[in-house]
Amino acid sequence: MKKVILVFSLCFFMGNILLAASKDPVAVMFQVNGKVEYTKNGRKWKKVRHSKFLFAGYQIRTGDSSTAKITIQKSGKNLKLEPSSHFDVTKNGLQTRKGKLSVRESSGKLATGIMKRFTKSQTYTTVRRSLENQDRAVIDTARRIKVSSGYPYLVWENPGKQYNFELKIGERTQQVPATSDMTVRVRINPFDGTQPLHINALENGQVIASLQPYRSKGQIKDHTLTWIDSADKRTIQAEIEDIKRVYGENDFMLGSLFERQQMWVAAMDSYQAYLDSNPDEIEMTPYLFRVYKKLKLEKKYKQALLEWQQAMKE
Repeated sequence: MKKVILVFSLCFFMGNILLAASKDPVAVMFQVNGKVEYTKNGRKWKKVRHSKFLFAGYQIRTGDSSTAKITIQKSGKNLKLEPSSHFDVTKNGLQTRKGKLSVRESSGKLATGIMKRFTKSQTYTTVRRSLENQDRAVIDTARRIKVSSGYPYLVWENPGKQYNFELKIGERTQQVPATSDMTVRVRINPFDGTQPLHINALENGQVIASLQPYRSKGQIKDHTLTWIDSADKRTIQAEIEDIKRVYGENDFMLGSLFERQQMWVAAMDSYQAYLDSNPDEIEMTPYLFRVYKKLKLEKKYKQALLEWQQAMKE
């Protein structure tokens, strides 16, 4: 009988794991001049109009008097595609079919660091459905979040449309109205430095759920929110301008930068903006899932994952 129960439990557990094939980009193409095209299947070619992530199995080609630059994910090297060239994208880089590929200088430390973050996306395409009571209200978010005047938003998963919220940042309290949205989104007013973060969900004036402290290295700690000071803001802005100078208005590259800075909401918004503007870049979606997981947006994550799985089959 115990064996039967064990087998049943295992089947139930495995049946509640959602998987989807995923892969990571080999390179990013940028500074496109003239007629540059790519294909995913070797049949339908599409024009590249701005920066473009490239995956193993793609082909790329340039027309007469047309060029583009490419940063390879693994090595960080910059390559230049010369006119009238045709290349296969492989897991190790580019393989020449026709034409010429010249090696340029390595990309900067910032760009190399950002590109190296685009790995292990398959980690974020697996969901284990919790066996806990899902009717219980829960408040959770990233342990450490940074915000600024340019990116002043905080989010958390909405446990129910019947709840309003009390947000405490240090000694300051802010009331947040109920919403039917899946995610609660709040604009934060400026404050100084790093402050402990507390969130209460209330129903009829009674606290129903609270953001709980977490254990780290044997210590109980509060979640924190940091307002980026002027000096750090200038540094981040310089990095943003550096990315734009090289890669153009690439929100996905900016999203990776914001992740490095623990600006999780800014990263989420940037990734979403890029995917909305580039629906053909569906392979990059799992990196948005990574931020959903960091922000504990489980409902949003699971819904988006199911939609992505379906789209990948089409």
